[in-house]
Amino acid sequence: MGSEDSFDVVPERIHQGSALISELGSYAWSILADFRSVMADTSWTGDDENGHKIRANFVENRDLTLGTLESLGEALERTGDATLMNLKSTQGTQEGILDAIGEQSGEYGGGGGRRG
Repeated sequence: MGSEDSFDVVPERIHQGSALISELGSYAWSILADFRSVMADTSWTGDDENGHKIRANFVENRDLTLGTLESLGEALERTGDATLMNLKSTQGTQEGILDAIGEQSGEYGGGGGRRG
């Protein structure tokens, strides 16, 4: 790690965080699939007038919940993807800066991004 005034990428930690976000996304999709299959049946509401009212309310709430779960799964997936893309970009920038510093100080060993 660097000083308080610097920023260092710790790829392992970012990969761990991205993996966790991805796992949460998988859980959200799994919950969505289970919820969809369990809640698909509306026959229990019956065919009388009261049953139709119950069914309408049930379907509305079920569909809102499905939409929320879909949004959650999508948001978690996109967050994980964006985090990994940001990591790659930041690593490339950091390596380029370190290479440039090494070149300027005459200590270039070619360990990272740019090649001289």
